[in-house]
Amino acid sequence: MSGKKKKKQQRDLLSFWAVEGQPPPAKLARSEETVEEALDLSVNDRVEENESPEGTENETAEETEDDDVEEIEAPEDTEDETEEPAEETVEMRVETGKKQSAKSGAATYRCTFKREWTAEWPFITLGTTTSYYWCSICRHENSCAHQGKADVIRHIKSKGHRAKEQAIQSTTTIAPYYAPVSVGGMTAQDAKTRRAEVKVAVSMVEHNVPFAVADHFSPLLKECFKDSPTAQNYKCARTKTSCIINEAVAPHFRKELVMKMRTNPFTLITDGSNDTGREKMNPLTVWVYDSYSSKVVHRFLDMCPTSGPSCGTAEVIYQKMDEALQKNAIPWRNCHLHPWVPLSHHPQHCQEAGLGFLEVCGFDPEDLTVDVGYWFKGSTNRKGYLTEFCELHGSEYLEILMHVSIRWLSLERCLTRILQQYEPLASYFKSSNEKQPRFRRLLEAFSNPMTEVYLLFYQATLPVFSTFNLLLQREKSSIFLLHDEIRSFIRKLLSKFLKPAALQHRELHEILYKDPSNQLPGEKLVIGFTTRATLNRLLDAGDITPQQVQRFQQAAVAFLVRAVEYAMKKLPMREPLIKHAMFLDVQQRVECGVEDALYFVDRFPELLP
Repeated sequence: MSGKKKKKQQRDLLSFWAVEGQPPPAKLARSEETVEEALDLSVNDRVEENESPEGTENETAEETEDDDVEEIEAPEDTEDETEEPAEETVEMRVETGKKQSAKSGAATYRCTFKREWTAEWPFITLGTTTSYYWCSICRHENSCAHQGKADVIRHIKSKGHRAKEQAIQSTTTIAPYYAPVSVGGMTAQDAKTRRAEVKVAVSMVEHNVPFAVADHFSPLLKECFKDSPTAQNYKCARTKTSCIINEAVAPHFRKELVMKMRTNPFTLITDGSNDTGREKMNPLTVWVYDSYSSKVVHRFLDMCPTSGPSCGTAEVIYQKMDEALQKNAIPWRNCHLHPWVPLSHHPQHCQEAGLGFLEVCGFDPEDLTVDVGYWFKGSTNRKGYLTEFCELHGSEYLEILMHVSIRWLSLERCLTRILQQYEPLASYFKSSNEKQPRFRRLLEAFSNPMTEVYLLFYQATLPVFSTFNLLLQREKSSIFLLHDEIRSFIRKLLSKFLKPAALQHRELHEILYKDPSNQLPGEKLVIGFTTRATLNRLLDAGDITPQQVQRFQQAAVAFLVRAVEYAMKKLPMREPLIKHAMFLDVQQRVECGVEDALYFVDRFPELLP
């Protein structure tokens, strides 16, 4: 037998088993006689097993192949597309009647996805595993484990794929409405109308518009765009809009997000809701790299509702997060967590410092701003009386702002607004006679001359916290700035109450900031120019005593010491990641070396292609 004929028979045999879903024959011998015997035995046995009762002949491999798939020969050189040995073995009987286990051909190895396929066909990407690829045109996953690239080519040349590809191309071309073209079972004009309905539905969700508004779109568009076939065919009220979002758009984006999380590193973010119902909502969002936009995107994954007496505990919330990942077959190994996660809760730095101030002098700025805001909220009469006191003191009336504890940046603005109207507010509460507990607290606060000093101290100190907090809330990546900004933030706090000699030529962890000998005397504390001037004015006027001044200075030191202590404990000053990330900043690259880039290569090898 010639070599060409022998090769053709081997290829036919492999195709025979590939089509029928059977493994290839056992290992073939090198001699021509044994090869021919194995081919004849395998084909004959297969025909006898599938012979019909009427005696009709079995279909060949070419005849039983799927109609919409064209036959394609596997490339001869598939050595670079095979990686893992297959577990399956093939048993076949030889003339001796003994069973022999063997592996042969494509069944010996499983082919895996190659990234260069995406460069050749942009609509082909990695599937859920390395043995599958995703076709964005067919919106379907197919296996490439058998013949690798040949499997992809076979799918691309199939009738089903070609039909969908032509349908997509026809929707992008402008066709006259009087000459419709069939697109996936509907005309091109119908496809345009469906596209408009989907885009309007998604826009409503993006801008948080109630679905009830969709009831007015159909008659409105038909009236406004009478010359548009798309507008005249538009029929999408609240029910259809809900179906589009919940049954089509949401599953589509969820599936794409899950596929990214299965193969790329990600970070999880969750926060509990303030819902007073029986269930507590814990929205689980994801930061993951999007290869299409070449940037990190923030996406919603699951709501993770919890209930019961322990619904807010870390254990219960983690169980719900784990269930969400397990349900979507997302591995935890792709989740990158760091010991400095509390960085996202930076507002606690000032709140923790405020506890030190409260313990010494008994003043809490958040309680005062909340009481003032709720006293005037919803009361036109109280606002009217306050307006009269503003005119009496020659100042302009300004709306009282509401402070929300979870919106920590509002504290500085609320304190500033109270200071802008401090004299009218003090006169208002001293002149009124109310019996509510809130009014009594406010009357006591505005009757104390030290309250103004306390507010001025917070107004002078809070910008240090606010500036750093705004850096952490940037949408743009700023990790390369953290190393210097964290140290700058702590040094600003230390410089307000420590002697310069205690700060010079020392690392932050070496500074003994709790030692009284290293701290500035009370009259030299950096508490703000206006705060110091007001303190001296009240002391000279006899409105306050030296003991009150001393207690305030002790409270200011306690505030700053507590803030530095919490920052040193929670902020990742020694985290190597933020230190090596400095090389991303062009201005700091002079101080960096190649070891900074190599750090990321060693720590995150999965990010490499």
